[in-house]
Amino acid sequence: MTRNDWCSIALASAMLTGCLRPPDTAPTPDPFTPGPEARSPFIDPRFYEGTVTQEVAPPPISGGTLQVQDGWAIAADADRDRILVVDYRRARAVHAEVALPPGAEPGRIVSDGAGRAHVVLRGTGEVYSFDPERAREGERRAVCPMPRGIAYDGGRDLLHVACRGGEVVSLPAAGGASVREMRVEGGDLRDVVVDGDTLLVTRFRNAELVRLSVDGAVMDRVAPSAVTDPFNGFIDGTGVWREAVFQPSVAWRTISMPSGDVAMVHQRASDTELQLAPGAYYATGFCDGSIVQSAVTVFSDRGASRAPNLGMSSLPVDLAVSHDETEIAVVNAGNQSGESAVAIYPLSVLDTSVDDQGCMFPNETVAGVQNPVAVAYGEGGLLVVQQREPARLVMIERTTGARFEVDLGGESRFDTGHTIFHANASRGTACASCHPEGGEDGRTWLFAGLGPRRTPAMHGDVTETAPFHWDGDLPDLRALSEVVFTGRMSGPRLSGTQVNALGGWLDELPAPVVTPRDAIAVQRGRELFFGGAECGSCHSGAMLTNNTTVDVGTGGAFQVPSLVGASQRLPVMHDGCATTMRDRFDPECGGESHGATSRLTEAQIGDLVAYLETL
Repeated sequence: MTRNDWCSIALASAMLTGCLRPPDTAPTPDPFTPGPEARSPFIDPRFYEGTVTQEVAPPPISGGTLQVQDGWAIAADADRDRILVVDYRRARAVHAEVALPPGAEPGRIVSDGAGRAHVVLRGTGEVYSFDPERAREGERRAVCPMPRGIAYDGGRDLLHVACRGGEVVSLPAAGGASVREMRVEGGDLRDVVVDGDTLLVTRFRNAELVRLSVDGAVMDRVAPSAVTDPFNGFIDGTGVWREAVFQPSVAWRTISMPSGDVAMVHQRASDTELQLAPGAYYATGFCDGSIVQSAVTVFSDRGASRAPNLGMSSLPVDLAVSHDETEIAVVNAGNQSGESAVAIYPLSVLDTSVDDQGCMFPNETVAGVQNPVAVAYGEGGLLVVQQREPARLVMIERTTGARFEVDLGGESRFDTGHTIFHANASRGTACASCHPEGGEDGRTWLFAGLGPRRTPAMHGDVTETAPFHWDGDLPDLRALSEVVFTGRMSGPRLSGTQVNALGGWLDELPAPVVTPRDAIAVQRGRELFFGGAECGSCHSGAMLTNNTTVDVGTGGAFQVPSLVGASQRLPVMHDGCATTMRDRFDPECGGESHGATSRLTEAQIGDLVAYLETL
């Protein structure tokens, strides 16, 4: 499809759904509420053929699991806990398959100067290093509890691994234990890029790019620019039209470009006041009208490029830049089927003016791709796309248009709950847009008539924490799916078995792994939690919540949230007022009736925080 085709489709969709309107008129509720037979063109067609639940739940999509080097295409298959080495130049077939321990969840891949490949094992906290010719003879090395990104430093012959907990671990590329560990305050690290004598690490939820010196000192922090959308906004309490500002969020993938610049594919989130009505998550706007946009930002010596909205994009989990830097390919994992799953854009458009509305539609799309998770460019303009289900590599010679596919084999990992969670419901937004990897986007949204509401996390046994939402107004997952997925997201109505499949998959999401730093302080904090501070009276049971709605002096009656993984989802509280765990004990944020904490000393609060950070 051409760019003009995409523009026509988007414009027609906007007009049909009432998304386009002059900024001096009041918004109207979106009338689109699909019935039981409505079908989204973006959802895997198997969703409509019957409910399937895997005995071992497939992990959330993380993207960026493909590396192309020296005639090899190396794919990390997180769904089947294996690494596949494909000889695409000679045999065009799988050369080797490496079976990993259950739950290893292989992720990012990098190659070193000697041609070895190194794969992050997110689930076991390791890196697997190997020669592609003898892939099964590799070495597994421990790095940190939650490794995410990896980069090769040719000047020092080191691998640098970025970890969600904030660690940056360096280890010799040739083998052996780690030689250095640094820590970035705030954690939530995602990718790492070598830039001369410094390292650039990204923070996942706020899309921040942090520059570190060789000794781990933070030298600089930068993020993609916020943008104003004149077609997206709301009328405030004084009757004045307020244009929506889209703030950077969720940096899915960040890579080093051939020129040395850095490219990040990320989301942006609107500060629009959201209405409690059908279609509320698509109130206005030009491209697809979503409150969540996709964008690519290029960071260079000239600063951050303008980042237009990628029209028709959903869950942009990976990107690749051609070797000649003429084009960029983006994987839209939310578009599980259809021609917008992998989109190709001219790279030059990122530095020039685009549509008046800041919209960019793809010049080309890759046809016949289903459930993509990763993309990479090889020698001679080869474009490689990795599918997760069915497992396959799609390879296209960009110069000739020739196409061939390599079947990676393995059992089907199609799962109805996983499919629902990651699917573009209709016009750009998936559950995973605000709950990336089953967690949360770190944002506090503004709801009309309610005020600010912090995105909750979904890790582990979420169905045991009903009723849902901060106000406790949705009694179960069925009600949640009707109000949010079908109503506000305009997705298809879910059957009872589909709702159960979604709940079953969510309940299998693992909680973040944390490493205590001071065991003595943690023990003192635990005694306070269940003793003098009286926290355990409400935060009880396996999920550390009694599932009640309570007024603790923070502005109303709110659900007692689970504290599992609380320190990994800052800021906390219903309005996100606590940017650190210690801030929760500020009376203006924590409330005067929020446990017996007002009389705690600073030292006791420190102990309590130490314990909370282990949950």
